[in-house]
Amino acid sequence: MATSNFGSEKFTPLVGYWCLPNGHLNDDERHVLTDLYLPILGTEAFSLYLLLWEKLPNKQLVTQRKSHAELMSLLGIDLKRFYEARIKAEALGLIRTFAKKDDLGPYYVYQLFEPLSPDDFFKDDLMSIFLYEQVGETKYHLLADKYAHSDLILKDSQEITKDFLEVFQLSNSDLINTPAEVKTAQSNFNSDNAAPKPSLNENKLPQLDWELISDRIQQLFKISPDDLLLNQELILNLHAFYGLDEITLIDLIGKTCDIVNNKIDPDRLKRLVQDRFEKNANIAVKQQETVTETNDQPTTNLNRSDQLILKQAKSMTPADFLAAQKQKSGGFTGTVESRALRDMAMKSYLPASVLNIMVYYILQNSPTLTLPLMETMANDWQQNDVQTPEQALQRINDFQNKPRNPKRRYNNNKNRKVEQATDWTKVKAKVPNDPNNEDNHAQLQDRLKRLRNKDK
Repeated sequence: MATSNFGSEKFTPLVGYWCLPNGHLNDDERHVLTDLYLPILGTEAFSLYLLLWEKLPNKQLVTQRKSHAELMSLLGIDLKRFYEARIKAEALGLIRTFAKKDDLGPYYVYQLFEPLSPDDFFKDDLMSIFLYEQVGETKYHLLADKYAHSDLILKDSQEITKDFLEVFQLSNSDLINTPAEVKTAQSNFNSDNAAPKPSLNENKLPQLDWELISDRIQQLFKISPDDLLLNQELILNLHAFYGLDEITLIDLIGKTCDIVNNKIDPDRLKRLVQDRFEKNANIAVKQQETVTETNDQPTTNLNRSDQLILKQAKSMTPADFLAAQKQKSGGFTGTVESRALRDMAMKSYLPASVLNIMVYYILQNSPTLTLPLMETMANDWQQNDVQTPEQALQRINDFQNKPRNPKRRYNNNKNRKVEQATDWTKVKAKVPNDPNNEDNHAQLQDRLKRLRNKDK
């Protein structure tokens, strides 16, 4: 594929180029680039990468772009050597190349990235092994020692560092009562400038190593932590609903991200997760043998069937619980109902175990889940502060056992009034339904008619 790209008629010295920075190349990174990357890149790829940083546009427009001929002239290389140098920088994650076209013709966009930190470089198997092969054992150990941050020197030492108040003296009154001027100045510096963290209720969601995901997708896919946090609610809900771990989420984010803008694509991510679930759900259902201990209300007043459902509801994700219930009834998990359940999980913020009870109840009365019915139940449960699966079961039992209205259930017709149905039944009851009675009535009318005619 590389040869065919090089041989393309569009890639000539006259084709333009444009540089797009992703970050800023500082002096420390230049040292890392020289020590760790140069042995792998070679001089031409190393020089090309630095030259492209120098060619970042200032106030120029893309229509004022230069041609590749300028770069080749400055580097003293031909088109073939330029291409070989460029793909080396691409392979090491320093450059990403995109082909575009406008009214002036085709051109290439070179997106530039900073080199890895020394820690990340030496932790990366491919990078560190290839560097070892290029420089040899002795040089490799020298470079590793240069950038290592070892704390072994502190072993058996005693810290004698002074703290703030041991060096700087403040009056006791200022320590106890902060001066008004200081408080006024502090109010001008809000704490919102700090990087936001996931804000969903941790008691309702399984724990997720957010820092691990942030670090890995930034390193592997160049996705910024800010963009990750913009999608934090979606990711945390996918984690809770489908039971996805951190490594799986990282892989799915990478497969669906926008590689041009280095952004998470939420729609593609949801579709891929949904497709992945549907492929697996109807083949086998993940049954968890352990049940998380909770401090919920006692279940001694529940029958054996309800206790079994509670155990499953507490130990399974909504996606797995749905698949298990459909498999139990001999059905299959459909796209519409699984998406409806996922959407409900993301908008209602009911605990997963409570959603599972909802799924159980609906499937006892209907072959599939429907969003209107789930919304009706979710609204009712939230308004009545249903927070545990035990409370959900109790709420269902209250509806089923409510006196003078035995047929009342959650239903899709929210405007239906039971009293009107009862009145209509009474009206219908006055109409005779016996065919014999109808015949007798006709005969009576006929006799009355003949008697009137006789009188005349």
